[in-house]
Amino acid sequence: MEFFTRKLGIGDVHVYIVAPDKSAVASLSVAEAQQPGRMIPFLEGVIGKLHLTAGAPAIVPHPTSRPPAVAGDSLVVHLVSRSLAGGSWHEFPAENWIVLSRPEWSELLPRGPVAAKSSWTVPQGVAARLAEWVYPQNEERTGKNRSRVDGADFAITAVTVQGSLVRARIQGKIRLMHSFYPGGASQDFAVSELNGYMDFDTAQHHNQRLRIVTTKADYAGTPFAASLVSMSRETLDALASAPALQE
Repeated sequence: MEFFTRKLGIGDVHVYIVAPDKSAVASLSVAEAQQPGRMIPFLEGVIGKLHLTAGAPAIVPHPTSRPPAVAGDSLVVHLVSRSLAGGSWHEFPAENWIVLSRPEWSELLPRGPVAAKSSWTVPQGVAARLAEWVYPQNEERTGKNRSRVDGADFAITAVTVQGSLVRARIQGKIRLMHSFYPGGASQDFAVSELNGYMDFDTAQHHNQRLRIVTTKADYAGTPFAASLVSMSRETLDALASAPALQE
């Protein structure tokens, strides 16, 4: 109410600055706040108005998304996706974690001897697990996937074989039916083409790394890009031990 009575600006989606005593200081529309040329002078004006001095960050820098606790032999894939259209929530990437158990990620590997140029396909169950989160940012409150996987095709071809060490190329196509809002409203297709590689050791039956990126992707007419990157145990441990957000 104070912002209204003092004519400092109001809005349903708005940036409000309040003093330590909760009194109104300044505000800016979200459309203007997305523009660095408007937002930076706005904040500098607030600093001058309140005679503020530099201090320690109010929030300690920390990972915005942490991997779940998993079994030591799991393959943990970090997925990052963002719209390429720009504006509003499109300015920020979305993150998620795909955890494949040892029986699941073992299905990514060939079942028999492998030689250069030999090929195989990923079984549908595991292919769908890799595919179901490949879409851009949207409104989410539950953290539960609501995609319908209509197509998830991943073909793998061995490129180099040096003893038991293999590097293989991955080519994929995904087609999902996904709703932007929870509850099933505004359903549209997320269609993507992907390329990547996988390094593995046939002697130790060990998946060393997985890297996949979209080369072409579209959701309801909006282009987007996504990457799926497996995390090493050292990286997972570092993320788990990083400072937590302080309330």
